Amino acid sequence: MTMRSMTVGSGIIEPGASGEMQGDRGAARHGIIAVNERRTVFFLWLAMLGLCVFFACVQPVWSRVDEAQHFHYVQYIMENRVLPVEGQTFISPEVVDVSLRERQWGWKQAGTISTPSRLDSSQWIEVPDNLDDAYREKWVQRNLWYFNYEAMQPPLYYLVNVPVYAATPGDSLAKLYAMRFLAALLASSMVPITWLFAREVYPKSRLVTLGAPTVVLLTQGYTLNMSQVSNDVLAVPLAAASLLLLLRIVARGLDWKRSVTAGALIGASLLSKLTTIFLLPVVILALGLLVVYRRELWSRVLVHAGIIYGTVIMTLTPWMLRNLVVYGDATGATAARPLMSSFFRSPTISLETLRLEELLPTYWFGEPVFPFPFWTYAWFAVFSIMTVAAAGLLFYFSHGEEQDRDARRRVMFVSLAFIVGLAISLLLPFGSGIGGVPGRYLYPIMPAMAFLLMFGVERLLSREKARFLVEIMVVWMIVWESLNLLAYIQNR
Repeated sequence: MTMRSMTVGSGIIEPGASGEMQGDRGAARHGIIAVNERRTVFFLWLAMLGLCVFFACVQPVWSRVDEAQHFHYVQYIMENRVLPVEGQTFISPEVVDVSLRERQWGWKQAGTISTPSRLDSSQWIEVPDNLDDAYREKWVQRNLWYFNYEAMQPPLYYLVNVPVYAATPGDSLAKLYAMRFLAALLASSMVPITWLFAREVYPKSRLVTLGAPTVVLLTQGYTLNMSQVSNDVLAVPLAAASLLLLLRIVARGLDWKRSVTAGALIGASLLSKLTTIFLLPVVILALGLLVVYRRELWSRVLVHAGIIYGTVIMTLTPWMLRNLVVYGDATGATAARPLMSSFFRSPTISLETLRLEELLPTYWFGEPVFPFPFWTYAWFAVFSIMTVAAAGLLFYFSHGEEQDRDARRRVMFVSLAFIVGLAISLLLPFGSGIGGVPGRYLYPIMPAMAFLLMFGVERLLSREKARFLVEIMVVWMIVWESLNLLAYIQNR
């Protein structure tokens, strides 16, 4: 027996078998790591679900982010079997009863404004014709509260909630909480979606693959605003899943099943909320990167572009045709603008109406603006991580030393998709004529943002230093966000 042979117990392993054993051990170790990572993600998801359920239970009724109108949209479909009409549909007596009980009207904190004088729905009228702009603005500001001004929204989210509304026994409040619990479940899906997203881009770093869903968990504004009745609740995870599918097209190549699924998800996102329209140019971005990096044939790319966009069009066409009949335009924007622009003026009049100073704070800590008393202390950690990540990304893209061309293509897609999503969110008010860009408009690109934060930190620092910084920031966030929760309960 040669020196390179090995004995194991009473058996003999011949030369070359040691490599096979090492391979088996490596595969076993990789399998253990994968199982542990999935277990960690499962507990992160449970924590996210618990936080969302917590906020579903403790946040005020109604939530000041238009929850009464979103709830009534579901009720209206259930009772009338048709969609509501912008500018013509008023809220129901049941919604008024809850508002009276909770002393909450419009966007103001409960108990801070007096009860409206005209509670009898027989006295409610549509916006009078032939009012000059100044008087119409005053009239709308006094009377908007009884309009369902969310009636122009796409219907998918509300249709999904109709069975929940119908199956829940009890009064409007019981139905509201049932719908909030569904919202909490949908919102929690962002944790596994973000994990899958990070693994698709950069699977060799556990700091990135586990850090990204941890960022989602620690985004307190997300757990607050996504656990209420709002069409964002469905639009956001659908848009995030759409980004994941487009990323897989960039990473794995063209496949007709992926293209059809991506088109269906994008269509469903838009049929939930039109602020996810940024996905349409991101499709072009994904397909363009295939041409540039993988030398994909233009003819094949165009075929798959047709599959994706065709599926989107098929999804949206029935709703848009209905809008053309009812409003004379495809989205109902002409009916919404006279109502909503009285509160949120067009940025073409004043750029201050965009309220850009609120964009990132409301992304991280939610709406209404600054609901948590200790948000500025938690903001220190957020700002620090964002600064380090931005420096790391600049370093990464300014150095062409990355040997993994495939990884660079995936990171490029995520970075450009984030930029496109951010840019279009900032441009939306110019098209709609309704000012304001709340942070929740960026939640559909949350997987990209969470990944870029962790990836940027790891690119700038050594792995040990990056891990230490992230751990310190996570502990800091947990401390201050826990204090935020306690103060939120006390002050609600």
